[in-house]
Amino acid sequence: MIKKLLIVLVFSFSRIESSPSIDFTIQNDPKTILSLDTQSIDPNSKWYILETDLEEEVIQNINENNFHTWEWKRIKIPGNLFFNSENYIKTRTVMLAKWIEFNEDKNLQYSFRLGIINDRDRTYFNGNLIGKTGEWDSLIPQNYDKVRIYPIPDQLIHSNKKNLLLVKIQLYFKNSGGIEQDQTLLGPTKEIQSRFFKDEFIKLIFLTIYATVGGYFLFLFIRRRKVRENLFFSLFSFAFVFYNFLRNQLKYELGFPFLEMKKVEYLIILLLIPFMYHFLRTLFNEKYSIFGKILDSFQLCIFVFFFFSSNIEILNFTLANFVQPTWIIYVILIFTILIRNLKKKEKRAIYITVGITIVLIAAIIDTATNRNYWVFPRIMGYAFLFFNISLAIILANSFVKLNEEVEDLNKNLEKKVEERTDALNESLNQLQILKERQDGDYFLTSLLIQPLARIQNRIPSIQFESYINQKKKFHFRGKNGEIGGDICIVGPLTLDSGEYTVFANADAMGKSIQGAGGALVLGVVFQAVLSRVKSNDTKKRPPELWLKDLYIELQSVFASFDGSMLSSVVLGMVGGNGFVYYINAEHPWSILYRDGVSSFIETELSMRKLGFPKNNTHFQIKTFALLDGDILLIGSDGRDDIGIYNGTEIRNINEDETLILRFVERSEGNLLKLVKEIEENGEITDDISFLKITYHSTNKNITISESIRTKFLNIQSEVKKGNEKQALSDILSLIEEAAHPNFHSLAGKIYFQNKEWEKAILHFKKSLEGNPSKENYLYMIAKAEYLLGRLTEAVVWSERLFLRNKFNQKNTKLFFHLLDRMEQYDKKNFYLDFLNISNAESKV
Repeated sequence: MIKKLLIVLVFSFSRIESSPSIDFTIQNDPKTILSLDTQSIDPNSKWYILETDLEEEVIQNINENNFHTWEWKRIKIPGNLFFNSENYIKTRTVMLAKWIEFNEDKNLQYSFRLGIINDRDRTYFNGNLIGKTGEWDSLIPQNYDKVRIYPIPDQLIHSNKKNLLLVKIQLYFKNSGGIEQDQTLLGPTKEIQSRFFKDEFIKLIFLTIYATVGGYFLFLFIRRRKVRENLFFSLFSFAFVFYNFLRNQLKYELGFPFLEMKKVEYLIILLLIPFMYHFLRTLFNEKYSIFGKILDSFQLCIFVFFFFSSNIEILNFTLANFVQPTWIIYVILIFTILIRNLKKKEKRAIYITVGITIVLIAAIIDTATNRNYWVFPRIMGYAFLFFNISLAIILANSFVKLNEEVEDLNKNLEKKVEERTDALNESLNQLQILKERQDGDYFLTSLLIQPLARIQNRIPSIQFESYINQKKKFHFRGKNGEIGGDICIVGPLTLDSGEYTVFANADAMGKSIQGAGGALVLGVVFQAVLSRVKSNDTKKRPPELWLKDLYIELQSVFASFDGSMLSSVVLGMVGGNGFVYYINAEHPWSILYRDGVSSFIETELSMRKLGFPKNNTHFQIKTFALLDGDILLIGSDGRDDIGIYNGTEIRNINEDETLILRFVERSEGNLLKLVKEIEENGEITDDISFLKITYHSTNKNITISESIRTKFLNIQSEVKKGNEKQALSDILSLIEEAAHPNFHSLAGKIYFQNKEWEKAILHFKKSLEGNPSKENYLYMIAKAEYLLGRLTEAVVWSERLFLRNKFNQKNTKLFFHLLDRMEQYDKKNFYLDFLNISNAESKV
């Protein structure tokens, strides 16, 4: 009671002083809505602001006489207090006041519409609380975008007198607050609410239209997934609808928490501009630029940050200062796309440019409104209608054009069908002519290859079989044929050192005619080299040198095509004793089938395909001794490249190179069974060929009796003891009794140590006839020939060993010394390339 008395005394003394005039608004027509907004044409429409938090007891006693006791300032409402106030707002609670002279109709209920207040408010009329929104002193924002409508109790209205409307506002943001947007009105409650709901429902009607458009474009995308622009526009439309619904006042009728709704609003606004950019980019088939990717990545990072953040002030600051400036770049990219298509005179670009320009202007106005640069109603929801109209025009033109085409098609359907049928028949005839010519080329090429791919063998102990299945099949004038790059060739060869059979299994690069061309070249060169064997000089060549000459000639021919013709190949020769000399130029590893077990006779790649540049530097002749009953299988990569389904419809190409070994064992080395085994376990996807070499020894190993074996062991003991003279006499006697390669090799070694070079050479040669794999005897013969001064013969024997083993240092040193002595510098340079490359590789 004492406190109230003091307040009354203060007010009483204040009345003694003369009071300044008070601005007030008069309600002339009590049945109409009166605007309380500050208007420049009406000097009495001002509002007042007080940067002081008044207690409720004080508010109850404010009247016309003591109003100016406080430092009220005039202010423009609605608007951001931080822009309208002469000084920066220093307190977080402000008082807004408005004087109104009321002409009341006793039959009507009146209400105030106070616009959008930021953030929470307590509204008093003539000192009495008539409405409030938000939790006072809360640390989180309350309802800073909500329109306040408060009914006025009839008993509080002073008819035909000045009434005081006082709004107490507690600010949340540091740079905005007050009655920021919308409008302040006074009028009959029914009229106020009718206008409010009418405006909001009109906005909802527009949103319903936009949602329908978005659903239509989503349906178009579902029907045609490749047309991605329909997806992006539907996503943009739905995002636009959700965003504007969250800006609609009716959202408060749903009862959702305010903070969660604002967070969703911030998330959605991040998606609008990127969706529009991608819609136009995909609509006009534009490239996804690096700037677009950077911007999208930035927007995604901000989206994640917004998703996990709950501080609205931080979200608002980030959006205003970091996100919205990037939209300028998006707009530049969008108009770059449109201008580029306008230059192409694309009609769709014209319609969309008009619509998007209107939307852009509305977006700028709404953004400025959001930032409180001015007070203006939101127009984006209405402006977007123009963009939808531009799309509707595009769709309408498309439908009209489609209908015109359908009508034209219906009118001239029969004629068009006849014309199209004639065109198809003509194309089919042309295609048949071309196919017949192509098959003719295939047929002629296959006729050329057939005589080259012969299997000729004169050695009884060696048997050859071949199988070729080319992937490309054709039919020409009643004859079926096939063509491809696989070829098998076997031919006889007579050298001074004996009878040999030369063989080749090759796979030329390319399909159909290209591969067949490679096979044709290889077959021609191979047969040409064989035909020259009748020359005496050629017959004198040992097997290693002859095989090298054959390879060099094939390599030089293929290399002349500058890499456009390559071929993998196993090239070799075998004698009656089952000893194989061969070269593997990037062909699948050869398979030995012995005693029911299959295995590879190679373990690493040593040479590249024929025709590969500088391939001579990798040249190496390999040797292998077949035993009685052995089967050697050489095949192209079609044996491994089979499609395996493993119970599914997805075909996987086999990557297990050992799978063929299991097939060989199951088929027991039989070619037809082997091919059937492959076909049963997978799908053959490439040309496939096999060359089978079977060895049956006709010269069985010399049987040595136990007594002879004992004598040989005793002779070896004599050699170890140093009794070489007696050992030599005994071994020569033993050779007369039973000739064996090991006996000749021991005699050759004793003669070599005694420097009896002629006799050493004789016995080493006989030992090599029985066992050609003894590489060290090649070196000893070359050394002995050199010491006898027969340099030509020494070069031949040393070169044979060099071709087999480039890493035998003693022989390599002797070989290059002999070439220097004979001044064969070209050959030396040729082989130096072998040695240099090999040394470099061995160091690695």
